[in-house]
Amino acid sequence: MRPNAELKLHFVNVNHGDCTIVEFPDHGAAHLAHLAVIDFGAKKAVDRGLARDYLRQLAELRRDGDPAFDFVIEFACVTHPHDDHYGGLTRFLDLFADPLDPVNNKIRAFWDCGFRTNAIDYNEGLSRVAQNAHIAFTRVGSGMEVELGGTRVTVLGPSVDLRNRFDTYGIGKNDASVVLKVKFGDAFAILAADAEYASWGKITEEFPRTQNINFFSDAIGLSERGETSDQLKCGLLKLSHHGSKHGSSLEYLERLKPRHVVIPAGSQPWYQANLSNWAGKFPHPLIRQTLQELDSTIDLRVTGETGNLIYKFTGNSSTPREVAVIAARPDDPAFPAELAARWP
Repeated sequence: MRPNAELKLHFVNVNHGDCTIVEFPDHGAAHLAHLAVIDFGAKKAVDRGLARDYLRQLAELRRDGDPAFDFVIEFACVTHPHDDHYGGLTRFLDLFADPLDPVNNKIRAFWDCGFRTNAIDYNEGLSRVAQNAHIAFTRVGSGMEVELGGTRVTVLGPSVDLRNRFDTYGIGKNDASVVLKVKFGDAFAILAADAEYASWGKITEEFPRTQNINFFSDAIGLSERGETSDQLKCGLLKLSHHGSKHGSSLEYLERLKPRHVVIPAGSQPWYQANLSNWAGKFPHPLIRQTLQELDSTIDLRVTGETGNLIYKFTGNSSTPREVAVIAARPDDPAFPAELAARWP
């Protein structure tokens, strides 16, 4: 097993869709890797297996010939019920969720935004999860936190106020998105799903602090709870809604102040071939201009243009460093040769 002492964020190129894999630092039992999967790509035949295949690839790379190696998915999450986020869920569950065998069931918890929808595939996926006694099913809301391997994951959205409106006030699916802040050491990342105006308004209202707080020592060690001077400042931002002009504004971005920005979107040739009416809109030129206005030195990457992206946090820097761009399928020339030889 290849050891891992760092937090790694994998942004999988699933064309127009989302899939982020969090690789936590090794902790607990030996020969065991700890992962989280956030969204699963679109349901088109050419896209829906990409998240699953990438995770299989990552597991093989971590195994590195170790027969004792295993991995767990600490939580899987569909951020909201749009098919470019949940489309690959069924195939993912086919491979990693076994209700009859807890050893082969890799998923420990499933996080859901709680938005009610009549999307058949989405509801069928949730039913499969809810009926699996080995998976803890949780509907998350802002303020929830978990600690995994020295990494803190905080739920920024959906706001509890928005969740209370899901049934009655017409809050859109994008503003139901599960938005996460990931902290490792002094490094922060925000994964914004497809959050739009209403969600960002609530996030900035509910996480308002813009100056340091000194925590005093007590029985649970709050003195060690390091924060940035701004609760929403981050080194890495997965930009909202594939770079749509509706997903971000200069005001919100000024609170986040990211140094690195990832946009999960297809390349323009892909849009021309598959969704020609969306060509030129993801990412939208206005968003590129807004990021330029915010800070001309921001490192901006689009998954459809660069391929899969991996960022790592060593724990001692507020700025993540890109460490690799690799391919998800063995027929791609960039796929690691040593793994292609072992591909099933």
